[in-house]
Amino acid sequence: MFIYGGIGVFLILITANIILNRIIQHKVSEKLQHLSPALKISFSSINSSLITSSLSLNNLIIDYIPDSTEHQHQHAIRFSVVELHGISFLKILFRRTLSINNLNLSNGAMYLDRFLLNKKDTAPMHLFAQPPFEDISINHFQLTAIHVFEHTDKVNKLLLKGNVGIDEINISDATKAFTPDNFHFGAVKSSLSDINYAIPNAYHTLMIKQVIIDSQQGIFQIKSIKLLPQHNKSDFFRSSGNQPLYVEASIADISIFKLDIRNLFDKKLVAEKITINNPDLNIYSEAVGTKQVLSRSFLFIDLKENLAAIQADLFRVVHASITYEETTGDHLQLNGNIETDTLKTRITDSLFSNHDIQFKTLTCALTDIQTVIPGTYQHIQIKRLNIDRKGTLQASSLRIIPQYNKFEMGQKAGHQIDVVDAAISGITITKLDLLKCLQQKLIAEQIWIKESNISIFRDRRLPRISQYQPLPVAFLKSIPIHIRVHHFKVSPSTLSYEEFPKDGLQTGLLKIEKLQLSLSPFISHPTPSDPDHMDLHMEGSIMGSGTINASVSLPFNPGKDYYISGAIDNLDVTSLNPSAENLGNFHVESGLLNNLSFQFSLNDEKASGKVVGEYHNLVLDKLKGNKKIAKFPSFMLKHVIIPKNKDKSLPVARRTGTIDYKFDHTRFFSFYLLKSLLSGIESSFTFGFLLPK
Repeated sequence: MFIYGGIGVFLILITANIILNRIIQHKVSEKLQHLSPALKISFSSINSSLITSSLSLNNLIIDYIPDSTEHQHQHAIRFSVVELHGISFLKILFRRTLSINNLNLSNGAMYLDRFLLNKKDTAPMHLFAQPPFEDISINHFQLTAIHVFEHTDKVNKLLLKGNVGIDEINISDATKAFTPDNFHFGAVKSSLSDINYAIPNAYHTLMIKQVIIDSQQGIFQIKSIKLLPQHNKSDFFRSSGNQPLYVEASIADISIFKLDIRNLFDKKLVAEKITINNPDLNIYSEAVGTKQVLSRSFLFIDLKENLAAIQADLFRVVHASITYEETTGDHLQLNGNIETDTLKTRITDSLFSNHDIQFKTLTCALTDIQTVIPGTYQHIQIKRLNIDRKGTLQASSLRIIPQYNKFEMGQKAGHQIDVVDAAISGITITKLDLLKCLQQKLIAEQIWIKESNISIFRDRRLPRISQYQPLPVAFLKSIPIHIRVHHFKVSPSTLSYEEFPKDGLQTGLLKIEKLQLSLSPFISHPTPSDPDHMDLHMEGSIMGSGTINASVSLPFNPGKDYYISGAIDNLDVTSLNPSAENLGNFHVESGLLNNLSFQFSLNDEKASGKVVGEYHNLVLDKLKGNKKIAKFPSFMLKHVIIPKNKDKSLPVARRTGTIDYKFDHTRFFSFYLLKSLLSGIESSFTFGFLLPK
């Protein structure tokens, strides 16, 4: 009886198991069929086991059709095997809870319709308005050998392939959106490869060889990244519907350590360390403002929609090569390394606004920097630029180079311009606040420009633009950059000014050697607590002879005058012939300027002051156009206008000239200073008004 009873119970259990499995299979099939009106689900067979708490589906097919009137546009999912192990059937029946130990989906293919992707269909947000389960928990989820394709009417293009594993998935309320409060998961381990993604409406394709994620090891690595435009550079803007950014880029790899994957749901990339190796970026954009470019570029719009902020304890860019060019011809090119500590960025329409990026320290070592000064035909080249953790910026071997020869530059501009050709051995800025630089503020202890050779050329034969030129302090206040530097200095340098006269046959040259300059403080937007002026001091040697020194007081209060004082000593006046002969049409036979001291003030209206001179053996000849001596004008210069000697034996009053010069607002400050000084020299002679103009 015991044996028969046992066999009976066993048969009853088997029968009950078969019946219950049939019921489960039927219920699962029914639930799948009515899961959502937008989903069409089918499979070849279904198997379940109460004993092993498992369920499997073979050849599962899911078609997502958001619009029943357009069956040709649909997403589709195919899996050869779907296995669920460790299912709690009691929770499903009595608590509407789906609890699974292992969910494995093998040999899958996903077909994403390009039309629906571009349309950005929102139906998936409401796909499960009445889900069969209130909450879902999966101990381990595994996608094996998954292939994702982009589907069009003509072809299926592979977007990516690989494996994905996620532990401890929990959805608290299946009726709500997947937010960090509602969707939780544990460790993630995946390997995806052959990623090929056409960014919607941006006319660029993103290609990635491999993406490796291992959250337990704290590793997120992206290998071999390429961003390629879908049209040639020459016709990109026209063929892309006036998309403003053309970007061709490659990156060897991006390594992200200790990434908090959960923050990605909030569009935040938070990690301990981010390293970008060997980025090579070539960016070409329309000649419009940066904000306008970004607001119109789907490249940036896509980035902004998927990533709102970046945070990292250490951010590093290694062996970068970046080239930026605009349709106007303006460009920037650099190579090198960049590293920041405690980086925090927020991505907005303007890329980075005043407070969108923060960091503790920034270091970099950049080389071969090349750019164009906006609105000019001048290039800047920097051989090397370093920034250390103390905020010391060092730039070495700087060049400012005209794009064309000095005569063509003015012709290109169509008016008079200063053509600058300069070689600067180096620039050092100490205690630079780099974070403030991103807010258009230059705050530092000192700016030191080292030995330089600067040449300036102007062609006076071209028309001159008559536009208002403010005094130095007013100009500094007008620029948007806030400069606050304790001390600005220039080491002994050479400054050459060459000019082709309006009526002449060749250029004249004036050179100041061993020029040194010091300015303290250097402030563009003063505050009430700042000093009331800046002190400028400079000294040098005119044409390699004698010395000149000058001090200038630059007041912050617009109602105050500028004060200038200084002296020229022991100048061999014949050294001025390269300028005097070609620009002034006179020749210096001999002369030594022992001393010329000057003190005057100036404002927006005029300059007032005096000069006191002492010279010996000064003999001048007036020249004709062919540089022959004009006898009568030369006689007047030698015997009537300019005495041969003025020494200390003469009373000071006879060696003093009055500075009285009206300010021409269309001229630069340097012209104002020179003309004021010359007006005093002219008035120091009895018949100075007869001097050639």
